Amino acid sequence: MNRDTAFQALTQTQQELQALIPADTPAMGKRHLGYVLEEHLGIAQRYLRAIYEAGCEIAPGFQPCPEHRGHPKYAFWLEGIQRHLAICRASLSPSPAPE
Repeated sequence: MNRDTAFQALTQTQQELQALIPADTPAMGKRHLGYVLEEHLGIAQRYLRAIYEAGCEIAPGFQPCPEHRGHPKYAFWLEGIQRHLAICRASLSPSPAPE
């Protein structure tokens, strides 16, 4: 993906994640989840910027491009994006009921 497409994909992912915040969440909870998403998506955006500033690209779905695997920090940056998106998704998943 080119740089613009990759950043659009991250923006779309952000919108999808924000839409997953349950409507019945109390205001404090919504504010907290919004902060968590903003923080981790901001970090993912910095990793994405680093990838493109280094002259590399990513594949759709924030997957690696084989031609860039030789770059010394490519895997670190890409795993960072995937890790922070996973943290966002985990933050939005319902927690198990207390026993």
